[in-house]
Amino acid sequence: MQWRSRTLLLAAGLSVSAQVLAAGNILIWPIDPYLDADAKAAELWIQNQSDTATTMQVRVVGWQQQQGHEKYQPQQDVVASPPIVRIEGGGKQLIRLIKQNVVPAGQELAYRIVVDEIPPTVESGNPQMGLKLQMRYSIPLFSYGAGMEIHKTASNHANAESEKLSWRVVNENGQSTLQVTNRGNVHARLSQVTLRQGSQKRALTDGLMGYVLPGSQREWPLPASFTQPDHLSATINTRSGQWQSSPVN
Repeated sequence: MQWRSRTLLLAAGLSVSAQVLAAGNILIWPIDPYLDADAKAAELWIQNQSDTATTMQVRVVGWQQQQGHEKYQPQQDVVASPPIVRIEGGGKQLIRLIKQNVVPAGQELAYRIVVDEIPPTVESGNPQMGLKLQMRYSIPLFSYGAGMEIHKTASNHANAESEKLSWRVVNENGQSTLQVTNRGNVHARLSQVTLRQGSQKRALTDGLMGYVLPGSQREWPLPASFTQPDHLSATINTRSGQWQSSPVN
């Protein structure tokens, strides 16, 4: 008997080192690819650490944030080549992320690279017992127009502006959520987010919490006992690496 496979989604930064996304027998790097204004393509490597061959499908989808939530859509501005690869055990494969458009000057466009592990076909008459996991990896990709300041050798290839970030608590259908707004032109990557409420502190996450895209809002649910925080601190992609702020009205 073969059980229906389920999907595991890994967002870059949740269970990774600084440079490599690792889950199961698959390594993917870099975890922060980008396309500057002059680049025609970026590189993505996939390595198979198992002893058996695996087949991977690579897609690039458009990434937006609407009403505080993530939205993805098909697009052809950036394409993966080759889109489907068979990687032998112990082997690795280069994927080229090819830019097919010109990004407007002064803008950052966001995408997600979705890498799916395609399970092998099971021959009829040879059923397999147990649960087979289909791994899915989701990696952010940013593309920049002319005039954007890019730091190729720094830990952050683009810096957000902390003074253009703000946050507040909103209530949606009885659920209190943290709403972060980014009025800048570069994404903000939030990690190690801690809230203070009076004399109490609460860490929302020890690692990556997520991204707030330019000109967008992103929301995260708050614990039931922590609905009126008065201070937020987080590690973000700025020169100082820190963001500390009180809520806006």
